Amino acid sequence: MGKITPQLTIGLAYSSKVDMQKMKKYAGLLAEQGNLDLPENYDAGVAYKFTPDLTVALDYQRINYSGVAAIGNASIANLANGLGSNNGSGFGWHDIDVWKLGAEYKYNKNWIMRAGWNHGDNPVQTSDVTFNILAPGVIKDHLTMGTTYITSTGGELTVAYTHGFENSVSGPRPAPIGGGTATIRMHQDILGIAYGWKM
Repeated sequence: MGKITPQLTIGLAYSSKVDMQKMKKYAGLLAEQGNLDLPENYDAGVAYKFTPDLTVALDYQRINYSGVAAIGNASIANLANGLGSNNGSGFGWHDIDVWKLGAEYKYNKNWIMRAGWNHGDNPVQTSDVTFNILAPGVIKDHLTMGTTYITSTGGELTVAYTHGFENSVSGPRPAPIGGGTATIRMHQDILGIAYGWKM
């Protein structure tokens, strides 16, 4: 992260694929005998302090799901290779771009208000709908709001709420399991509460 001016800050981040321990209980389902690594991703962001109390930030993130076989391999096209095999079925997720916009406002010495919006591509394609019943990650837009209260002793109580707007994807269901059309949809509501203090 680098401060260009007293008001403007930019940042760049990169994370290579993280090699995770194989999930032995899912070795017969997930490609590469249950190998579910974390995908490579990179980020770029800019934050601007419009006033001493108001900061607005914009971030871009690229997530390369295709680099992890269990996530990126096509589901139906790879089914003949056998579930759990090195070239077995995955969820068929495509690489996605994510944009994030957020704002923080320091109302006074005790209260901080935050709000943000996140828009990402849908990684699930119509040809992979059936397999993604297990992981219907099709939400494209999230809205978040929250506040932090700073106590007189320096403790911080934070409350945050996130709403993931409903999205759905439909696609053909393979003939061996009945044919027709399958639809997956998801929405989310998340409430978080945290308390922190300095040691």
